[in-house]
Amino acid sequence: MVLPSRKLYPYLTDRIGNYEELEPYFDVWRAVRIEEGFLAIFVIEHDLLDNNVPKITKGTDGRALI
Repeated sequence: MVLPSRKLYPYLTDRIGNYEELEPYFDVWRAVRIEEGFLAIFVIEHDLLDNNVPKITKGTDGRALI
């Protein structure tokens, strides 16, 4: 699972989970007996912000132009 950090979260679309939000569930997931495979969690974050880059406006349904 690839999750953004809480610092990156405000720059993503609405309702993308982030590491800090899901961390309380890790103990529950550890308790699940897995016969095959595994669950790996990777956290991503931005390097820096550039105020010279225009922000992408948010729509109302993910595709709206307004």
